Amino acid sequence: MSLAAQLDPALWPAYASSALRILRRRLLGPRRFGDEAAAICRAIVDACWTGEVFAASAGHFRQAWTRDLGFAAASLVRIGERERLVAALAWLLDAFARAGRVTTTVFPGRRARDVWTYGVDSLPLLLHGLQVAGAEDLVARHAGLLAREVERFGRIVVDPRTGLVRDDRCFSTHRDTVRTRSNAYANAMLVLLDRILRSTGWFTSPVPAGATERFVDRFWRGDRFVDRADGDEVTGDATVVPFFFGVVPDDLGLRAALAAAERAGLADPLPLRYAARRDPRTEDPVQGWFVPDYQGTAIWTSLGAMYLVLLRRAEPAAAAPFLAAYRRRIEADGTLWEVFAAEAGALRPYRGRLGLFVADEGMLWAAIFAELFD
Repeated sequence: MSLAAQLDPALWPAYASSALRILRRRLLGPRRFGDEAAAICRAIVDACWTGEVFAASAGHFRQAWTRDLGFAAASLVRIGERERLVAALAWLLDAFARAGRVTTTVFPGRRARDVWTYGVDSLPLLLHGLQVAGAEDLVARHAGLLAREVERFGRIVVDPRTGLVRDDRCFSTHRDTVRTRSNAYANAMLVLLDRILRSTGWFTSPVPAGATERFVDRFWRGDRFVDRADGDEVTGDATVVPFFFGVVPDDLGLRAALAAAERAGLADPLPLRYAARRDPRTEDPVQGWFVPDYQGTAIWTSLGAMYLVLLRRAEPAAAAPFLAAYRRRIEADGTLWEVFAAEAGALRPYRGRLGLFVADEGMLWAAIFAELFD
């Protein structure tokens, strides 16, 4: 995460407009989208639609984020938003074609940029969205771009010695303010890409055969996934992402993995934290000053949504209290906050240092909660 990337002039208008929206929310309070949880979540999805693409939120992240769209894609289809999803994917692909590459984000003016570096999940989640939307015509229309990006992914990401994600450079992931290399999330995205390409035949996979087996061998400990192959830390993203995107089957040990995350304190008082303990050494220095522990022990509702999908699938009775707690919180707030800070069991929307940054709200992944509540 270089300082040059963070000072890219293409990002300045987004910084300014986000700051104005944060200030407005500080003065007027967050926007209420209704009073009943499912209706609130559907209204948020509608508000994220710009007329051309789904923004990451109806709050201050009004840019198009490949990652967030990929997270929500399957739920968007199932709640009846397939037509808009296809239109959003077409809009993104047109922007990527103009830039000559797939990126984490598209800013106003269709300026495609990586925040803050190459996103190991950008291409896999874009292809995931195209697959669940059944948008083969878009794949054919942009075959040249996508083929080049598949080749670039192999060159940048895949370690030819191990068949895993390279461990000698950092990548942008869902934890994009934290330095991450070849962790479980990144490798789950590599397996997702390989699975999509082999099942669809769209392009030749740059990943050697046996990707799932290598992933399980390195990161599965019999009852849980760990964040790093050389460590034992259980993290929220390592727990939910492999099962949520189907890169491993539930019978590998879904119930055990969710129980391990709960034992680690990641689901208390609401799911789901990235980590049980903050590690400032892993935080980007600039981002760590403005938003300390933003992607550490804070509770992320994106991970929480995935966790609840999986928990309801594995143990519906165990999921019910968490679903009820989320329902109460969404109805009390009238919105879906991006991230919570928990202090002595009490939840509040996350605030950065000196209150300069306040967690976003009205998140696109409300589509997952809309499906859960329906």
